Amino acid sequence: MLGESIVNGFELYLEQNDGEINGEEVETVERDTEANTNRGVDVTRELLVEERADAIVGPVSSSVAIAMMQTIQNEASAIWLNANAGNYRIAEEGCLNYHFRTSFNDWQTSAPLAQWVYDNVADNVCLSYADYAFGQNSKNFFKEAFTEAGGEVVNEVGAPLGTSNYSSYLSDIESSGADAVFSFFAGSDAVNYISDFADYGLNDEMTQTGSGFLLSEDTLPAQGEAALGMYSLLHYTPTRDAERNQQFVENYNNAYDSTANVYACQGYDSAQAFAAAVEESGGSDPDAMANALSGMELESPRGSFTFNPETHEAVQDMYVREVVESDGENPVENEVVTTIEQVEGPSWGCSL
Repeated sequence: MLGESIVNGFELYLEQNDGEINGEEVETVERDTEANTNRGVDVTRELLVEERADAIVGPVSSSVAIAMMQTIQNEASAIWLNANAGNYRIAEEGCLNYHFRTSFNDWQTSAPLAQWVYDNVADNVCLSYADYAFGQNSKNFFKEAFTEAGGEVVNEVGAPLGTSNYSSYLSDIESSGADAVFSFFAGSDAVNYISDFADYGLNDEMTQTGSGFLLSEDTLPAQGEAALGMYSLLHYTPTRDAERNQQFVENYNNAYDSTANVYACQGYDSAQAFAAAVEESGGSDPDAMANALSGMELESPRGSFTFNPETHEAVQDMYVREVVESDGENPVENEVVTTIEQVEGPSWGCSL
């Protein structure tokens, strides 16, 4: 679903521009990495060498993205528009001139929430997370920022990916005595965790907060009323009251008969970035496109964002959202309660 949404968003932009960029017809070629690092490297080489791609868009998986870095660097024949993979190590270890984050990094979707939680929710938290690299990064970044704000982390509870029953982990969360929880789970893990959290009765004892993927448009329909009153942080929310966003949501729904989500927005903005790079540089030379995009500001359904000229990370607004009742197709939706403006984040030693 994530990859399909990215493709849909990219193609929606092309359709709105008659399939052309700077007067040239755009051809898209899709390959499935299967979330496998070896397959990801093979696919990247195939797209760059055999298909002679001008831009690589994707992947979904951070582990695949990290594996791809050397191939992108060695071939030096295309810009890389990273439409989802959020691991900060791509900037820290890669720091590639051709890499542009049209999505987010795991610091942005966790650390900026810490001060808001400390000021508005609680001065002590329990951390719960999916126990793999992205979950570990997210809880560590939040922990560091929350401690710096003056808060206390009273316990950390990691659960394996694919956990179907969280009761034993929820027992540890409850016994921590925390007033609030910060979590990173995504997809089916997020659905199972939030459903079990509510069934366990923890909604009455502590406030659930988390990275935006915990309570996203791909999970909320299944989470339903169990998610009411919970808070999360993300760079895109389809209910955000802005004309450009609402037009995007309407266009996406008309084209694909489904609700726009963060992944679709990232795909759409990858197409925008590619178009801007070609138009500004006058062609598809990768070095010229990279120079054009560095420091460029784009107007997006998420709000305006800029490619940091030093890191090529997205400098963007982050939205604190609360899950509220909805009179729409789904019983609940995210409502923006606070905007944290133009979040930049660390450079991790990258200086392009």
